[in-house]
Amino acid sequence: MVTQPPELRERSAIKLFFTVPSLAWAEAKAADLGGGLLPQQWSGPGFVLRNAFDPEGNILQLREFLGAPESH
Repeated sequence: MVTQPPELRERSAIKLFFTVPSLAWAEAKAADLGGGLLPQQWSGPGFVLRNAFDPEGNILQLREFLGAPESH
């Protein structure tokens, strides 16, 4: 059953991740589509990432690369 807001399914054996042009863009787009981004942000060498959720509560990860795209 899908609830509103969705109950987050944090205990999953798999977490998909996707590269996005920007986390700000992804946050706005996710909200338009019934999902959202969680507030905590992490960084690694050349990227930042945040966890997100879809309208069914599935958790995924979104990654924004920093710098010139040709270096990735």
